Amino acid sequence: MSNAAGNIMQILANLPVFLRKPMLLNRLKDFYAMSDNDKRETINMALSAAPTIDPNKLSALFRTWLEILSEFDTEKRAIMFQTYCKQILENTRLIEKLDFRSLTATFLSLDQKQQERLTDSLQEVLFSFPNRYEILKQVPEDSLKAVGLK
Repeated sequence: MSNAAGNIMQILANLPVFLRKPMLLNRLKDFYAMSDNDKRETINMALSAAPTIDPNKLSALFRTWLEILSEFDTEKRAIMFQTYCKQILENTRLIEKLDFRSLTATFLSLDQKQQERLTDSLQEVLFSFPNRYEILKQVPEDSLKAVGLK
């Protein structure tokens, strides 16, 4: 299953941004219409597939995803971050192979307004999350600093 997710992510990452952005926007809209189980499975597959994608391609895809996510309302961003947090707590190994340095650099390349929206939503979710320290200890300090959590 993660191979299929990896293939989809690879295809999206290879598209030029003018094609990738509307396709990813539609995928995110579909995500919010899914059942909770399907959301968790989707996040699980994405986290499993991410380390298999070329880092430059993953950065391009991640940037587009962040740009789109920053334009959604606070509630939708919270749903996304809550689902990621729950999946990471269920299996902390899912993020062991992620290139946090590259992902953090991609986040920092966003404009200030996008960074603030995403950071505010992430912090709100984490501060209300009972096991937040289990998640935070999996993330490198530089990445935590970038989102105002250190």
